[in-house]
Amino acid sequence: MVTLKILSLLGILLAGLAAAPSASEAQARRKMAMIMPGPIQDADFNALGYVALQEVAKAYGIQVAHSESVVVADAERVSREYINSGYDIIAYHGGQFPTIMRKLAGQYPKVAFIQEGSGRMTDPPRNAWVIGRKYYQGFYVLGALAALATRTNKVGFVGGVRLPDVISSTNAVHQALKEYNPKASLVYNHIGDFNDPVKGRQTAEAQIAAGADFLVTFVNLGLYGVAEAAKAAPRQPVLVTNQYTDKWDTAPQNMVVTLLFDFAKPYKEIVGRIVKGEVTGYYEMRPGSGMELGEMRHVPADVQKKVRAVFQEVAAGKPLPEISDKTP
Repeated sequence: MVTLKILSLLGILLAGLAAAPSASEAQARRKMAMIMPGPIQDADFNALGYVALQEVAKAYGIQVAHSESVVVADAERVSREYINSGYDIIAYHGGQFPTIMRKLAGQYPKVAFIQEGSGRMTDPPRNAWVIGRKYYQGFYVLGALAALATRTNKVGFVGGVRLPDVISSTNAVHQALKEYNPKASLVYNHIGDFNDPVKGRQTAEAQIAAGADFLVTFVNLGLYGVAEAAKAAPRQPVLVTNQYTDKWDTAPQNMVVTLLFDFAKPYKEIVGRIVKGEVTGYYEMRPGSGMELGEMRHVPADVQKKVRAVFQEVAAGKPLPEISDKTP
């Protein structure tokens, strides 16, 4: 199972900490805490954050800690507890916390903060790094795959909370459909929750009933409900995409590709630069830099080749509109 694979990886990383190379005295004083919006057992977004944190510990020999399932209302208290305990690098693995980060960065100028978001931050604090996650660029590639693979010319999009990243990704899929299959149309729903399998299944069932035979998803645990709907669809196959980690085994006959994320890459680079004294900066995650296209299944070889070419075009800098204030 996917969860077992991720948890096994977590165990290997923890075991490897004992063999981490000796750090300099300056590095040894550093302590990093990561605040996460969900549980690390999700085999998904939060698990990848935890893996990144352990990779940082191995790379630099610094002490690390984390807090899971932290809601926005509680994040300031949790952050202050870490700071008061001597943690001088605070990372927010999630785009929910920029207001809190700004407030605390001003109050604790000797603490370095890392905040994930949709892109560059306007007037970022002088002691903050920003990881700009360009989801929409990866979802444009998934939209190209949907455009080339759909047989009914109807594509579904199941999104979670109606955040800017989700809206811009919806628009990117719509843009790709117009470019690669003008006959195809998009039916989309934002279900208000990334981790509700029941809502995910109900929404997917409705889209399938409306004729969709290819579902692009922007949910976490909600994917398991979408997968169940796809497996039970009367017309097969209904193909499904996902992101973060490969979840092929949830629906082997339906999962077509994963947009894979590697958060260890940006976190290791950023913390390495913080250790050297660079306490502010910007790192952009995008196709080719922290985002990769996994193995494709259930689509012809020529479609796979075309989609790989689209991915390379985007990775090389193909200009794409980022529309996050309205849906198609």
